This record gives sequence, C-alpha cells and structure tokens, in this order.
Amino acid sequence: MTVKKEALAVLCGESTKNPDGTWRTSRFDEGDKFGALGDRMRVLAASYLYRNEPQLIIALGGKGQRANDKSALPASFVMKKELQELGVPEKDIITEEKSSSTFTSLKNLKPIIAQFGLKKIVLISNRYHLPRVKAMLEIVKEPGGIRIILKEAEGVVISHDPKMQEEIKLAYKSKAMKKRILLEQKGVKDIYSGKYRFK
Repeated sequence: MTVKKEALAVLCGESTKNPDGTWRTSRFDEGDKFGALGDRMRVLAASYLYRNEPQLIIALGGKGQRANDKSALPASFVMKKELQELGVPEKDIITEEKSSSTFTSLKNLKPIIAQFGLKKIVLISNRYHLPRVKAMLEIVKEPGGIRIILKEAEGVVISHDPKMQEEIKLAYKSKAMKKRILLEQKGVKDIYSGKYRFK
C-alpha cells in the first residue's frame, strides 16, 4: 500500500445493474428517484488524480437505496473494481461499505483517518453534490481534525479528457439533472436552517 499522510476519498452514488447481473457506477443518463447521477465521473476523476500522484484511495459507500436487494454489491466494492480496471493497484484502494448516505460516509471516514494517520483528504464527488457536502462539513464538522479539500469530478475529468466536456454540458441541461440540482439546493438550505434530517 502506498503510505502517505494524505488520501483521495470517493463518495458513492447509486450503482446500476447490468443485464448479466454485474454492477457498475451510473452514467449521467441513469439515476434514481431523485434525478440524474453520473457517479462514473467520480471513479474516472479518482483514477486520473491517482495517475498524477499515487496515493491511498478510500472508496466510500454501502448499498444505500438497494439495502434490501440481496444481489446488490456495496457501492464501494463496485468503485474498487472499476478503479482497478482503470489501473489503480488493489493495494492502494480501501473500501468502506457500511455507510448509507453522504452523512454516514463522512462520519465513517473518521476511523479510517485515524487508522492511517491521515492529515489531508481530497474528497471527490459530482459538481451538483459538492455544495451539500460542503454544508455538512461546516455544520456537522465530521470527520473533523483534518484538512479536507473538495474536488469536483467533472472538472478533473474534463482537464484530462477535453472530449468529455460536451457530454457533461449536455447532461447538466437535462431534466433529470435539473431535478437533482433542485433537490440538492433544498438540502443545502435545510442544513443551514437546521431542518435537515441527518441519517
């Protein structure tokens, strides 16, 4: 395992089941009841950042909304497999498979930080998701005691593969993404007003 005092952490989205029964991260044209997802961007971004500077990658996420689906894999397992396919060695990936939400993912980072003596985390997620993550970090202050830098997955992907810019631009104009963004904005507002239900 690559030992450093900093690491990349990837927040999960919602995995998608292939016709053959295997699982993968979701594209922008796939989502859940809350709208578009595109969490494949998070895996791609982590792989690009790793290539620039090899370090520990923490894949965060359990089954989430698929908790009752016995065939479902924890999202962190799905991300780990895809990261390996993109060239990240297994020894540099650890998984956290118990969290069921963004909030629990942030909380469950704490013991991992302590285990590896980390001083800095680059936390990767989609552009639409980061404002709510930022609000949680400010209000709840989890995991605490460490420098956390938020990194937009789309920006990282475009910087390494400019051809993706048009696809991402179109995705953010979609009805499903607009629905997701509105819900995320409401979540941010509720966090700052004290109405948010952390779970």
